[in-house]
Amino acid sequence: MAVQVNPPVFNENGDRQTGGFFPGIFVSGYDNKFICRYCHRILRDPVQSQCGHRFCRSCLDELLRNDAIVVCPACIDENVEEQDVGQLSLREVFPDNAVKREMYSTPAVCIFPGCSWKGRFKEYEVHERTCPFKQVACALCAQPVTDGHIEEHRRSECPERQVICDYCGTTVVFSRMNAHLETCEKLPLTCERCGKNNIPRDAMKLHLEQHCPKRIVTCPMGCEEKFQQDKFSEHLRLLMETHLAWTVQKLVDLEIVVGSTSAGSLPASNLAQVMGEIRKVEKKIQSVERQLQHAVQGRSERDSSDGAISNNKDTATPQLSPEAAAKTSLKLVEPILGVIHHELDKATLSLHALEGHYRQQQAQLDEMENQLRQQQQQLQLKDAALADLEMRLAAQEMARYDGTILWKISGFDAKKREAISGQTTSLYSPAFYSGPCGYKMCARIYPNGDGIGKGSHISLFFVIMRGHYDALLPWPFTQKVTLMMIDQNQTHKEHILDAFRPDSSSSSFKRPTTEMNIASGCPLFLPLEKLNSRQRGYLKDDTIFVKIIVDTDGLSAYTDMNPNQLGMGYP
Repeated sequence: MAVQVNPPVFNENGDRQTGGFFPGIFVSGYDNKFICRYCHRILRDPVQSQCGHRFCRSCLDELLRNDAIVVCPACIDENVEEQDVGQLSLREVFPDNAVKREMYSTPAVCIFPGCSWKGRFKEYEVHERTCPFKQVACALCAQPVTDGHIEEHRRSECPERQVICDYCGTTVVFSRMNAHLETCEKLPLTCERCGKNNIPRDAMKLHLEQHCPKRIVTCPMGCEEKFQQDKFSEHLRLLMETHLAWTVQKLVDLEIVVGSTSAGSLPASNLAQVMGEIRKVEKKIQSVERQLQHAVQGRSERDSSDGAISNNKDTATPQLSPEAAAKTSLKLVEPILGVIHHELDKATLSLHALEGHYRQQQAQLDEMENQLRQQQQQLQLKDAALADLEMRLAAQEMARYDGTILWKISGFDAKKREAISGQTTSLYSPAFYSGPCGYKMCARIYPNGDGIGKGSHISLFFVIMRGHYDALLPWPFTQKVTLMMIDQNQTHKEHILDAFRPDSSSSSFKRPTTEMNIASGCPLFLPLEKLNSRQRGYLKDDTIFVKIIVDTDGLSAYTDMNPNQLGMGYP
């Protein structure tokens, strides 16, 4: 008999994932009757079928999971004749205590790696559940781990455990951490241009565009030269006169524009443009001043290490140090910058006055637009009210007060397609009345059928609506109703008719508490194939005619207010 060498694996709740015990527990051999005929392992809680085959209790439950009765698989394996094949059911199996007692006395060993337990099979059942070397399947990664090590595995070894990213604080599955770091917004990176370290990924773009000393910039002072940012100070120092001349020219141009334009003649777009230009020039002047200061400081720092050497040189010939030369140049420029600032202030004041006038005009324009919107809203409300009145008037013109309605439905094919698509499944007719003070009613038609007639018939229903004179009328509604589909042929007309007397217990015929009651009628009123028949004329020129007739006998006594009819008589 072959020996199973792989140990069983339990889940973290202590439940085995497979049926019987592994044969390796019986080192001295075992009888074949100890084997489950379903999982082919040592029987666990053995039961026996009517055909004599033994199964684990859990294996039998698995066999009968979906069916109350199944064919015995052991009989099939043994090629038993068809009439002798057993059938398994929970009511026809019994616990096999005889074989269980034999198994209890059989010597057994624990097959979990590292465990030296030996004893009888009866004690092994208890030992298996408590063995510290028991293999447990991790609930996260499904890897087998010894029971005593499962907590440490889940905490620090399981590849599917949850960990927190050191950079962004996001909870990530450990096995996917490398993929997360490829997109982590807070992962520190190194700038490829300047070599600066520890720049978060989400800040790298800002660094490259605004802070990196190796980024390429263009001179804003008109010369359009491109260079690295760390060379900008040197560029400003070398071309100081050119930059100042450009700035002065821009200010002169602005002063000409502002001086020649009055508050009333400057368009809003030009005003915004001029103000934008002034602000640009102002920012560029401030940038030049800052860069000049940086140039002096940078030059001073670069030359500070040369101070000792300079002191040892021949002092017979007077010569200014680079720092002193830069300061002297700056002093010469300061008066010019003062004049530029003065002219800029004058232009700014003029523009502020124009801007104030523009805001005043804009406020007046906003007020006029607001009044116009209010007028448009009032006009829309009046248009809606007029449309509602026109619709009511049209309904009144079409209304009948004799208990009948002849309803013309044009464009029927399009309405049927809308019903098939579910866009509009039914149509309501205009309201009609049983009398001037009578019941208010309408018809409802389903071009593609409803309920049991959907897709095969036209369904036609009768609807009681809430009317002005319901308090004077008898309820429930009991008048006879006739539904008709008109045959439009000139000769041999065969109208479709269906008539019914209302069921007084139906909610469809009680006094309405909403705009209309539930419709009642015939879901199989007319087969769709008969509607399109060439022999009949129910559908002609894409139009059908539906007629509803309500018997009005006896209703006048409730609505005419004739004292004799009401049984009052005259005094």
